[in-house]
Amino acid sequence: MNGRRHGARAAVILAVLAATAGGCGGGDTDDASTDPAPAESAGASDEAAPEPVAPDGGKTALYFTSGEQFRKVERELPAGGSEVERAAEALVAGPTKRERSLRAEAQTQIPEGVEVREVDVNGGTATVHVSPTFLAGIPRDEEERTAAQEQELDARLGQVTYTLTQFPRVKAAKVVSGGVGVEPAREREDYAKPDSRPEPESRPRGAASTSTRAVQRKLARLRYLPKSAIDGVNGYRTQQAVIAFQSWEGLARDGIVGPITRAALEGARRPRPRGSGDATRIEVFRDRGVALLVRDGRALRAIHVSTGAPGTATPAGTFAVFRKEKMSWSVPFSQWLPLASYFFQGIAFHQYGSVPTYPASHGCVRVPEPEARFLYRFADIGRKVDVY
Repeated sequence: MNGRRHGARAAVILAVLAATAGGCGGGDTDDASTDPAPAESAGASDEAAPEPVAPDGGKTALYFTSGEQFRKVERELPAGGSEVERAAEALVAGPTKRERSLRAEAQTQIPEGVEVREVDVNGGTATVHVSPTFLAGIPRDEEERTAAQEQELDARLGQVTYTLTQFPRVKAAKVVSGGVGVEPAREREDYAKPDSRPEPESRPRGAASTSTRAVQRKLARLRYLPKSAIDGVNGYRTQQAVIAFQSWEGLARDGIVGPITRAALEGARRPRPRGSGDATRIEVFRDRGVALLVRDGRALRAIHVSTGAPGTATPAGTFAVFRKEKMSWSVPFSQWLPLASYFFQGIAFHQYGSVPTYPASHGCVRVPEPEARFLYRFADIGRKVDVY
């Protein structure tokens, strides 16, 4: 699959999903670094894949993931076998406990238990023969895969491709799972940004009603909606606001204002931040799926979000926004991620077309399209982020 075809396919997938979120990069640590990193919003060049060069000092680069981006970890590997084979075996074995820690936060999309059976390099292509579990959860037939499964497979193959093409004699990598080739050999260029970008999804607009307008006024008073969104139409933005309210109040999250939700709205108060002090910040409540934008010690807005799924959970702690991109490219998952505000390595707030009522991301914080621009403007460089 060449870069042009791969990029076009990614754009189609995003148009279907209306995925509009910003990719995630990361900073260096003692034992790990991110490579490549997306361009900053101001004064930085577009992302480019680094030249394949093996690390100095006897260390080998293993490409794991963090959020929606690669997380490069350099490690000294035991002797025995070729350098390409040793790198492949270390990669599929996954990150160590230390590399999985908060400081490094290395994750992998390659399923646990995958075994490398053979590695050969011929004509610049490294072919890695692995056990059938490499395709766990992904149909072999491309026509049967969902968009999410295609992105997951992209990430698994991307980890192999980036890890093995660090060696000058390897220009491309191919995975054979259970004796069957997964896809044609891939090069780093196959993960480059496509020229086209996804078109925003247009959502149908319903008829206005006085009852919906009354609900919107209450949601705006409680800071789940801006006053400008009071239009009497029960559209996507209002439904997302209702979900945020239901989540915060511990109600069933369906986005529908039934009798229980309606009664709760009558006596509800504005959400209270957990942290103390007047510092302007963003608080993310993973269990509730809500982000509070806090100013002067009070919630300016409460927004429904979706954080990292089990196995790729958004890390808890105190962070700060260090990079912003209006339109970012997730290299391993081959998808656009608009309006991204990075706050920890490969993890960011970003706009996304699907923001379910459960943790569903690879570690990032998904934000609904109508609220993403407001959060992006609020998340200045250096803005404090508390994740609970």
